[in-house]
Amino acid sequence: MRGAVLHKPLMRKFLDYWKKLLRLSPWALVVVALFVFLAPNFDFAHALTWHDGQRLAQLGAIVAVLLTLLVPGSAARVTTVWAGLPRAIRYALLTAFALGLMSSAVAQLPRWALLDWGLFLLLIVLGLSIAANRCVLGDRADTVLVLLFFGTAAAYTVTTCLVYGGMLLVAPDLGQGFDIGELYTGFSNVRFFGYVQTMLLPFLLLPAMCWGTTHLRCVMLWSVPAVWWMLVVGSESRGTWVALLAGAIAVILFGGGDGRRWIKWQCAGLLCGLLCYGIFVLGIPQLMDLPTLFMHRTGDIISLSLRDVLWSKALGFALQHPLLGIGPMHYAYEINEIAAHPHNALLQWFSEWGFPAGFLLTGVWAVGGLSWAAAVRRAAAQGNADARLFRMALLAALTGASAQAMVDGVLVMPASQMLFALLCGWALGMAQSATEPVRLVGGTERVLLACLVLFAAATVVYGVIPEIGYLAERQQNFLAHAAPGLRLLPRFWALGWIAD
Repeated sequence: MRGAVLHKPLMRKFLDYWKKLLRLSPWALVVVALFVFLAPNFDFAHALTWHDGQRLAQLGAIVAVLLTLLVPGSAARVTTVWAGLPRAIRYALLTAFALGLMSSAVAQLPRWALLDWGLFLLLIVLGLSIAANRCVLGDRADTVLVLLFFGTAAAYTVTTCLVYGGMLLVAPDLGQGFDIGELYTGFSNVRFFGYVQTMLLPFLLLPAMCWGTTHLRCVMLWSVPAVWWMLVVGSESRGTWVALLAGAIAVILFGGGDGRRWIKWQCAGLLCGLLCYGIFVLGIPQLMDLPTLFMHRTGDIISLSLRDVLWSKALGFALQHPLLGIGPMHYAYEINEIAAHPHNALLQWFSEWGFPAGFLLTGVWAVGGLSWAAAVRRAAAQGNADARLFRMALLAALTGASAQAMVDGVLVMPASQMLFALLCGWALGMAQSATEPVRLVGGTERVLLACLVLFAAATVVYGVIPEIGYLAERQQNFLAHAAPGLRLLPRFWALGWIAD
């Protein structure tokens, strides 16, 4: 009896410890970090395309993040982050989503429109959850994000090296050449990997800059960004080059002395990538007399690759339906041979959501970006060197992703959607951790926000459930009846076109 009495306080302390751990742990960040690491390196669905596998994993991650809001205190921290936003931003977002909901209701296929609308809203909730986690963890969490990105890139680098070695060993015996496209694994299209490169590359040299204290350690830390720069040089993704240049310009304008230092290291990384490309892609295969298949597009480097056609079509939809647009995701309603989205985030909003919602979303995006750039400039001389370099990398990644969204599908593909939400949430958390929340959310507003999130989750479930078991079958049927040369063009699924 005495032993049982003594054990009760210990058991109570143990339970209190685990309750506290459950309440304070950054579960949303853990879920998103797991997705970010696995998405480029793990095939989530062997029977489906990489795109569909990543989409299913994204949906699972979002469900997990929503479940983390049930942890005591989690939802309150997220609503506090929401309350910390300027009132004009909150009203603009709510108005834009109200207009988007109206657009979805009158669209040709409301189920698909509501699916896109709900996913976009849940991604904002995910970003707010990340911001709440960052506020709790503080500045020490920045190192965790750098390690996550470096570990993700390192795992991808290992796969690249294994594929490279396998081609050199097997190709001569099979009478095949060296195809550089085989080095780009994990995505249905090499350009989708380019979106990830845009957001990860700014961080990959930070370990070498901050922790490369010995020659051996420096060489090891340089190897990963060198391979990733080599993959940029060898890819056909011109949008990634535009994005990296835009990020570098933003750092030069707002980064001060640390920004110039960051730029020098990135230039050194590019030179290492060029050297690796010369040795491993141009040199060694030639020494082995292997015919090499490149991915260069030097012949049409300044062409728009039919983006002008996509943009004109989107502008036409917007002018025909200026108030509510044609409905979220409904750019993919009429089949064409180019793409299921306009390769421009602003035109996508204008054409699918209408001009009023599009201008509101564009305004929120612009104000948020300029506010973060101004914050980086104000803090250019504050904190230690590592913290300043991290802010430079975050500014470059967000600027680059925003620029690439004007010419590519950064806000459409699952991996880049999650990464962009992670980075936006991180920047918001950094900005709010230095200030007190402007106000707390009242009970009525919390209930309304909870109902809005639940409704968005319901629209996603309603849109996805009828498709889950028939993805491969729908793709096969489409290709069997499609015109010769017509291929899968992704939007939500790998088969981007929507139908009843």
